[in-house]
Amino acid sequence: MSQDSKVALITVLMIGTLLQIILAAGNTQNTPYGAAIAFSKAYFGLCSDLAETMANNGLSEDEVDVADAYLYSQYVEAADRGYHISRLNRMLYNIHTTTVSQDATTATVHISGTTRVAINPVFGFVAKLFFITSPTEVAETIHLVKEDGQWKVTGLPYDLADAV
Repeated sequence: MSQDSKVALITVLMIGTLLQIILAAGNTQNTPYGAAIAFSKAYFGLCSDLAETMANNGLSEDEVDVADAYLYSQYVEAADRGYHISRLNRMLYNIHTTTVSQDATTATVHISGTTRVAINPVFGFVAKLFFITSPTEVAETIHLVKEDGQWKVTGLPYDLADAV
């Protein structure tokens, strides 16, 4: 490999790395659709930080912790089936968002995607490869508010109302 080829290769790699850093920094902006995606992934993944993506930290008007109530209902459902709660984890992918409306403090985002059982990343791949589980299409309109400079989900999207 000649000296000019090495310089060209190093230059291309440095430009690519710089571009990735710039794009990653731009992607960390707090946006309504980003908050809706984070909430949806936490919801389907049964993450304990679900309340952090919700307005009032997941507390309803009646001071009920909606996130904890939902996670507990999923725990009970898994236990009734004789499973650990991780067996109910679902991975959200093929995500599409549309901002329906937005102003300075409120936004409405329509999110759609596909979920599949994902006990762990390997299971998700094997289940897809051997058709062990079938994907489920999901779609929801999520309302968000800006709280302390961050977009948070408000209301009870998906079936959170059933858990309360």
